[in-house]
Amino acid sequence: MSSYELPSELISLIIDHLHDDKPTLKTCALVGREWVAPSRFHLLRSIHLYQDGVDEFLSLCDSPVSTIQRANIYSFRISTNRCVDGTPEDQRLWHSPALDELLTWRSSDEQRTLATVLSQLRILTLDWIGWWTLSRSAKENFAKFEFLRELKTWNVEFESLVQFSALLGSFPKLEVLTINGGGFWRQEGISDFEGPSVAIALPPRLHTISLESLNDHSVAVIEALLPCPSLRIFHFRVINFSDFGVACGAAIGKLLASTGTSLEVFSAQVQAAGPLNDGIDMDARFQLIDFTKNTRLQRIRLDIEEDEHVLPFLQRLTNTTIHFKPFTPALQSLEIKYLARLSIDWETLDVLLQHPYFSALSEIKYTVVASFGKTDVVGQPGDWFEKANEGSDAHRTMLKNIEEFGARLPLCRARGILRPEECYYWWDRFPRGDVSSEGRPKWKKLGASIIMRGRTLLLDGLKRVCTAANAHSPPF
Repeated sequence: MSSYELPSELISLIIDHLHDDKPTLKTCALVGREWVAPSRFHLLRSIHLYQDGVDEFLSLCDSPVSTIQRANIYSFRISTNRCVDGTPEDQRLWHSPALDELLTWRSSDEQRTLATVLSQLRILTLDWIGWWTLSRSAKENFAKFEFLRELKTWNVEFESLVQFSALLGSFPKLEVLTINGGGFWRQEGISDFEGPSVAIALPPRLHTISLESLNDHSVAVIEALLPCPSLRIFHFRVINFSDFGVACGAAIGKLLASTGTSLEVFSAQVQAAGPLNDGIDMDARFQLIDFTKNTRLQRIRLDIEEDEHVLPFLQRLTNTTIHFKPFTPALQSLEIKYLARLSIDWETLDVLLQHPYFSALSEIKYTVVASFGKTDVVGQPGDWFEKANEGSDAHRTMLKNIEEFGARLPLCRARGILRPEECYYWWDRFPRGDVSSEGRPKWKKLGASIIMRGRTLLLDGLKRVCTAANAHSPPF
């Protein structure tokens, strides 16, 4: 059957099925004219460009026969952290002129710019950009991406709060903001931040903020996001316990207080394992985050392997019922990832979770662990296993561990809200001396592989720590 005999709906279904198979999509694009547009939609939906590919990309855009502007590119990412031989020292990493070249480019016929080529752009990602490399016209051209909904930055360095605020102000329809590392190398004082020249209103639709690799160096970034009354979803992640300093906690507290009743989701993560706590008082940090104004909070996720903060954190949540009368319970989901391995007063926790503040809870999520080995995966194909066979020793151990932990919280179990997630450790990847009596590998092996039910997570703690240290080194 020739291509023109196929209905367009069937062509679209075929190509949608192949959306992540680029070699086959390239073949589909050559079948016939009706196959070109849907194939190109998936092939060019997302573009990731490094600094050494800018000239080639702009040459393509400048071609008189180029149709790239018709591809409806959805996501565009520019990174300048690739090591390229022969690059002058003053044009590496943050000093690369790549982004400025892209933003100031005009086609030979003066009809096209990056904004017209990416006219349907929804997601923009900027990696390792030094804001001092951008000309005035380049900065002004950000505003021409009028449909942008999501901005992501990784190790982007600004010289002032004004520059950061102006960038956000360029996208009035921005809804999602992700900031990973970076900050201000020529920081202005708080008095300058509060001045009228810096007080640029945030995009009114901004509902999600994710702050990655936070530390006290990030405080100015958080304060630049104040106030944010439209914020509904907030997530932050620190690499080491020590990165979550008092100043950082206080800044997050101010930000969430400014959201008022709009906040619906709060998520906090410390990437380091519990034994690396180094005596940091996590509860002292969380005391600075007051949720009493966030009366519509629906989901909370704590991904922190530390004992002392859990009970006080939950206890403070109940203060909301005192400050607001009448109070309507809103919290539906509580996830404490490491709950099953913490050492806390289980009876106190079980009773606390019966407080009216938690009466709307439909799930309490946590991870339960068990080790497994070759005898538990007999018959499974391949050499990489996500879970043990049902009925195997490891599976029976998992069920036993789930049952034993559920018995610690009888009141919650009676409500039917306990939601354990199974997490298997591959026993044969660890020498016998590196596995505890509970079937858990000792945490000195930071590079260990953890096979989780439903997904595979590779602990790259050491790699992330090195990346973070790199990000905090002055670019000058």
